[in-house]
Parts: sequence; C-alpha cells; structure tokens
Amino acid sequence: MNNVRISVIIPAYNAEPWLAEAVRSVLDQTVADLEVIVVNDGSKDGTLAVARSFTDPRITVIDKPNGGVSTARNAGIDVAKGTYIAFLDADDKMWPANLEAKVAALESGGVDWVYGDIWRCDAEMQPMGEAERGTDGDVVRTILSGRGIGVPGISSNVLAHRRCFDAGVRFDPNLSNSADQDIALSLGGSFKYVRVPLALSGYRVLSGSMSRNIALYEKDHLYLFQKAKKNGLFGDAAFQRFCFANAYWAIGGSWWKNAANRKKAIPYFVKAILLRPALLLRPFTRG
Repeated sequence: MNNVRISVIIPAYNAEPWLAEAVRSVLDQTVADLEVIVVNDGSKDGTLAVARSFTDPRITVIDKPNGGVSTARNAGIDVAKGTYIAFLDADDKMWPANLEAKVAALESGGVDWVYGDIWRCDAEMQPMGEAERGTDGDVVRTILSGRGIGVPGISSNVLAHRRCFDAGVRFDPNLSNSADQDIALSLGGSFKYVRVPLALSGYRVLSGSMSRNIALYEKDHLYLFQKAKKNGLFGDAAFQRFCFANAYWAIGGSWWKNAANRKKAIPYFVKAILLRPALLLRPFTRG
C-alpha cells in the first residue's frame, strides 16, 4: 500500500463482539490515507475471522501466538508504514474526526505526539457523563503523582510521530494494565506533546476489564514505579517520596475496598504513611 500517512494499530485478544466496530470506526475517519493493522494475539474465539472478513485493502492482519497486549502493539509498530502511529483497543472506537484533528494539532504545534480527551462509554458505546479530560500540564508528573488524569484512555487516545518509535519507544511486555501509563511516561519524558481539547474517541467500560484484577494492579504498579525511578523520571527525592507514598496508598486502598483484604492492605498503608505521614488524615478506603 502506497502513501500511508497514518497507521492505526489495534491489538485484539478474544475481541470478537467488538472488533468490527473498532475497525469500521478507523475506516470511517475523515482522512483516507491510513492503514489499519489488526494484531490477533492468539485469540480463542472468532476474532481472527472477524479481522479477515474485511476486504478493504488498507487493512493488514497479523496473527501471532498469545504474548500479551504489549507484544501485540509492538508487532504492529514494527510493520507500520505511516508517518504517524495511533492506537485503538479492540473494544473501543474513534469518532470520525479523531485522526484529522490530532495530526493537525501535532503538525501545527511542532510537537512529537498528541492526545485528546475521551468519552467513558457503556457496553453499547454510549458516553456516560462528562468526557475525561487530559492534563495541559506535565504528563509525567501527573501520572506519577496519581493526582489527576495525565492522558485519559491512553491506548485509544495517543497519536505519535514515528520518530518516537524509531528512537526506540515500545510497550513494555512486562506490564499489562500499566503498559499504557508506561508508554505515556516514555513519550512524555523524552518528546514534546500537546493536548487536543476535544473528546474524539471512546473507551468501553466492561465488567471483566484488567483494571479490576487487584493482584495484577499491584504487580504492575510496583514495577512501573521502580522503572520510573531507574529512568530518573521523578527528578527529586521529595517528589519521589510523595509519588511512592501515593502509589502504596492506592494499592492498599484497592485491597481494602475492592477485595476486602485487610491483611494485604495494611502493609501498604504502613509503607505509605512512613513516606508521607500526612496520609494519616485520609480515610483508608480512598485510593
């Protein structure tokens, strides 16, 4: 395929009920010089058949053994032809002007990557409440502090110039539900960015989402914060203590509130308070 300006990567694992809607939302964009790369990550349902049912020549299907969402996204990056690379989870959807608005913002702003606001949607892809708004400030500090939203719905929101990926940025295969935050930290720590003040995509909230797996949340966040520390993203010792305290508190709160497991929760509360005694004033059930 010639003259591909934008590559959109859709990782898909057991996504048969939603994949067609996600793919069509990319094909229906107001820009046509794009490709869709669907990466079937060893699905056990009809995901691969759905991906292969499309006849549009702009669609490429990669079929690989299951290796996790990060390996699927990286497989898409490795074959992407576009100057710009965007991502969309297989159960999410783009609004028609999404890519056009983001490319325009990237080009006019002289930046390397962009993100917008995003709609939180129900199972029928209908928006619920107000759109989630990203920060206009420091993405890295917002994510690490746990105070506010840095980039909402990262994996269905970010569009980046391929120079970011040519420089080595990839999704970390060691992470599952924190892989999104990690990629935003990687991009935000090394490349210029801007928020597009529009909500032009939506992510579907499903009862079985990975974010409800507290043991995985614990494992991922501990790894994410140690990686950020190793990469020098905290900047100063005081901010690092603040961030680690908030992370420990959030993990403890998840075990306490969502799993009713006080044995798991209390050690994290203790770690958090030792780093930041002011947390004693916060109820245990708050993350």
